[in-house]
Amino acid sequence: MASDPVHTKEIAETFDELAHDRCCKYKSKGLTASTEVLLGLLTENGLVGKTLLDIGCGTGFFALETLRQGASSCIGVDLSSVAIHEANEFARESGLQDRAKFEVANAASAQHAADIVVMDKVLCCYPDADSLLKTASGSSSELLGFVVPRDEGLMRPLIRIGTGLINLVERLRRTGFRLYLHPLGSLDRLLVDNGFQQSSKAKSRFWLVFLYKRTEPDMPERR
Repeated sequence: MASDPVHTKEIAETFDELAHDRCCKYKSKGLTASTEVLLGLLTENGLVGKTLLDIGCGTGFFALETLRQGASSCIGVDLSSVAIHEANEFARESGLQDRAKFEVANAASAQHAADIVVMDKVLCCYPDADSLLKTASGSSSELLGFVVPRDEGLMRPLIRIGTGLINLVERLRRTGFRLYLHPLGSLDRLLVDNGFQQSSKAKSRFWLVFLYKRTEPDMPERR
């Protein structure tokens, strides 16, 4: 059997368990504060008429919100088959199924071209941030937005203690799922090396919201 150093099976199982509750929470309470910030940044920087790729889309509520705000179409990918089922059902309920496509895939290896790429609280759930960011940057022709834990300044000790406690619980449960605090400087350098520059950075309680703009033409592999 092939090894799976990224533990994609465990990630999928974790979010399979959370999918229904997350969908219900969105329907009753709407977007979280940090996700609202990300949506606002996209709207301010030209969302209308754009195509969007949502990596780690979960139950699809963010991608569908971008359609309501004027995006032309969206594609969402996620490891969780349960979340993707919920996303497609939600798209049909919303009458947006003709403009939305959701599929089960490992986003680190499944590339789709889009004007805008987003990763909302995804990098912290995936051990190989470099592969995700390379896929995201190679897929985006204009904007790249993501939300990560607020691992800086006065919030850093609290975030690190919280992350450690969550990972301890996962070890005790004997799961392969973990949370990761990828160095913000490393994320920035990788994106700069792939033709992007940071455009906006915002704080929202326990989260940081980043928006990057492409400063170089599309990379050669995007044909």
